[in-house]
This record gives sequence, structure tokens and C-alpha cells, in this order.
Amino acid sequence: MNSFNFNRFGQTMRWVLATNFRKLLAWTIGAALMVFMGEMFIVGLNGMNGHPKPVEMLWDFADIGSALMTLVAVIMVCSVVSSINDKPKRETFLMLPSSNLEKYLALVLYTTVICVLCMFLAYVVGDALRMAWLWGEHLMWGQETVGQVAMYNGIEKTYYNWSSSLPWLLSKLIPRLITVWSSGIYWTWEHEWSTLIYNVVVAVWAHSIYTLGGTLLRKYAFVATSVVTLGVVALVNYVLTYFGMPIFMSGLTTLGVVLCILLLILSVINYRASFYIFKGFQLITNKWTNYDILKR
Repeated sequence: MNSFNFNRFGQTMRWVLATNFRKLLAWTIGAALMVFMGEMFIVGLNGMNGHPKPVEMLWDFADIGSALMTLVAVIMVCSVVSSINDKPKRETFLMLPSSNLEKYLALVLYTTVICVLCMFLAYVVGDALRMAWLWGEHLMWGQETVGQVAMYNGIEKTYYNWSSSLPWLLSKLIPRLITVWSSGIYWTWEHEWSTLIYNVVVAVWAHSIYTLGGTLLRKYAFVATSVVTLGVVALVNYVLTYFGMPIFMSGLTTLGVVLCILLLILSVINYRASFYIFKGFQLITNKWTNYDILKR
């Protein structure tokens, strides 16, 4: 089957979710508990200094949470085929009555969207548990709490230890063109569209290269791909700095535009190479890779 059919794709996606549901559920619950315990640990440190500062504490939650979520998201993308590394699962998956493209997109969607959404859900649940715990302490034992007034976008609000850190997290994760606060969403034009476009292009390129690395390598895919990616980025930054060629000035320079186009072309090549490797999947594969060059 070479054509793409949405019905078959949906059934393939359902199979991927069904076979990984228990693992995903256990991982999500565990991550939520880790978020809760981590935030409570920071709350304890915040209170030990005798001068609780909820705003700084919420920013700490957002800084640590956004960094960890970005790292975990990249790891998830790089584990695109890890769910079918076991021989029985791979055998069943390869025998599904769907095209290679449908199978490939189902795995990419699972690791890129479903797993990342579950990770975000885990943060929301963990943060809500911390809020409920501290609010319960305040109501049941009358524990003294100190509020901190902060003003953002002209709106003054008092924050407490039980305030939600979700708006602060979103302000870190969402592209800088949008600023999200607990009082609503405000569009700010301080950052140009060119910056957003460049960041999106870089994100697409990073996603493509980690997808390729995860499809090609069976072991240490994240580590190996990260080493190569960081090496390329460091080399490009060194060359641009050495020759004094800026990407941004008042907006994207000509070099910046060329770089965006080049990254998009490389992204297409990476996705096509990843799909080509996936089409060649066999029941018994090399120990380290899913593509045996010597046998091609």
C-alpha cells in the first residue's frame, strides 16, 4: 500500500496508543509526582530563608520546568521508534494493514505530540497538587502565608505560595511573540516576526535531525545525535562570529534568510532520510542501527 488513508492511519495510531498506554500512564503519573515533590522541595527552600518570595519561587518553577520539559521533549522525539524495538512489537507493527507512511507518521505523532502533551499534563497535575496542598495547609492549620505583589503588563496582582505557576511556564515555552499571564493573553510586538520565524525554522530543523537520529540509531540515539547537533551548531556559530556575519540586525539579514532556507532544505532531507530508513525496517536488525549500510 503506497497511498495514504486517514482511516488506516487512525487505526494504526490507535494500535500505537493501545500498546503503549500502560507505560505512558505510569510515566505520566510518576512525572506528576516528581513535579509535586520538586515544587514542594523548592517551597521548603524558599521558606527556610525567613523571607518567602512567591514570585521568585514561581519563576523558579517555570525556569526548571521549561528546561526539563524541553529536554524530555527532545528525548521523546529521538525515541521515535523505541516503542517497536522489541521483536514481538516490531513484528506486529510491520504486519499492520497500513502503508509505511501511515505507520511512520503514527510513530512521529505519538512521540512528538501525544508524549509531549502527557508531559505537559504531568506538570499541570503536579503543580495543582502543590497548590492544593499549600492551600489546604493554609485553611486547616491557619499557617501564615506571605503574599508578594507584582505588576506585569500594567496589572497588579498578589501572588502566594499556592498560586499557579502554569502561566509563568507558558511564558517560557510559548514563542516570545506571545506573553501569557494569569490574567489573560497579551500580544506584544516587542519581538519582530523575523525572530519568531527564525526560531520556528530552527525548531523544525532540530526536530528533523533528532527524528533522523532516533530512526537510524537503536542505542544512545539521543546522546549521539546531541553530540553531532551541538558540534554543528558550535562550528556554525564560530564561523559566523569569526567573520563578523550577523544573522539579526534590525531584522533578519540576508545571511539569516539564506540560513533559514538552508535549514528548511536540510529538514526536508532529514525527514526523507528518516522515512527511507523506516521503510527498510526488518524484523531482525543490526545491534546499533536500523539501517545496515554494508547490506545495501
